Amino acid sequence: MERKVLLFKEERQVEAFAHALARAVPTPVQIRRDLGWTWPALEVQASEAQLLAAVMWAGFEPVHVVE
Repeated sequence: MERKVLLFKEERQVEAFAHALARAVPTPVQIRRDLGWTWPALEVQASEAQLLAAVMWAGFEPVHVVE
């Protein structure tokens, strides 16, 4: 699992994606807000497969993924 920062367009997308990631992945994933960006952001420690599962669960994807 790698540390990634996910950037979103809107604040509500951050909440929805964090919830989707927690529900879509059976193993515990570290999720925390990252306030160091001008866009709403989440810092996660997850694999690409786990992020893909969360994208499918949420129905949208982050604008940018910074590794």
